[in-house]
Amino acid sequence: MFLTISLSGDAANPATDLGYLLHKHPDKAQRFSTSYGTAHVFYPEAGDARCTAALLLETDPAALVRRGKGKGRGGAPDAALAQYVNDRPYAASSLLAVALSGVFSSAMRGVCAARPER
Repeated sequence: MFLTISLSGDAANPATDLGYLLHKHPDKAQRFSTSYGTAHVFYPEAGDARCTAALLLETDPAALVRRGKGKGRGGAPDAALAQYVNDRPYAASSLLAVALSGVFSSAMRGVCAARPER
């Protein structure tokens, strides 16, 4: 899965301020481990006029199968409902939501110590 967000700027307000907003440095590619794969954050475009941040989520199919076994959270649905219930349409959005909250948790707090005025 691949998600991008872009910001346009000018000389007074450079677009690279997106790095402060997301708490991720535009010059560094970062990798985060999740229970079902790896999330990568990088900036394919980072300039004063335009900046784009990208989140690439690589899922490990074997890890998804391992986490799906067992009872309780993440387990298989009741056998009687298994033929009627399919979670595949919701799985991608759920995995992306978990990756977003894990990777950008500091940005979601809404406070930037380096730039409190913005």
